[in-house]
Amino acid sequence: MIKRVMRELRNIAITITGSIILLSLINTKVFAMAKVQQKSMENTLHSGEKLLVDKLSYNFITPKRGDIVIFLKDEEKGNLIEESYTYIKEVISLNNISDSRIRYVKRVIGIPGDEINIESGNVYVNGEKLNESYIKGETYGRDISFPLIVGEDELFVLGDNREASKDSRDFGTIKIGQVEGRANFRAFPIEKIKSLK
Repeated sequence: MIKRVMRELRNIAITITGSIILLSLINTKVFAMAKVQQKSMENTLHSGEKLLVDKLSYNFITPKRGDIVIFLKDEEKGNLIEESYTYIKEVISLNNISDSRIRYVKRVIGIPGDEINIESGNVYVNGEKLNESYIKGETYGRDISFPLIVGEDELFVLGDNREASKDSRDFGTIKIGQVEGRANFRAFPIEKIKSLK
């Protein structure tokens, strides 16, 4: 009887451990859900909406202009083992099964080698004015001097709500290694389900 109970407890422990490891691998390397918590991407995205984030593609391709990306503030993402460890640690601490690192959701405007300029409320990439039907407000420079050249392994990102967004105009370019994934799909609320490609 005791042996049977011990065997059952061991099987339960193995199942739970395996499930946590599987979930951490999927969450860290394939896809994840992200919640919009600011108004910096209005009118494209609104606070409280949930996004399905593709975390796999950027392991094979680099971000493109126009992609909506989720990236870590002030740090690069880790490798598979580091990201899995972070996730498992958060699960064990019962911290809402999500790590506490700060993330931003922004749109890629400039890729490596691009010259970015902001003049008279408009954005220019390599001398051509962007047609940005998705933005809210006008675009003005802030702390960063323009024009600027996007460095190797870097991106220039802006929020769609240009007058309320903290973005590359404030903190400069970001490293591609900070990018966790691409927001492909708005999954919630149900009446606003839509592809973001």
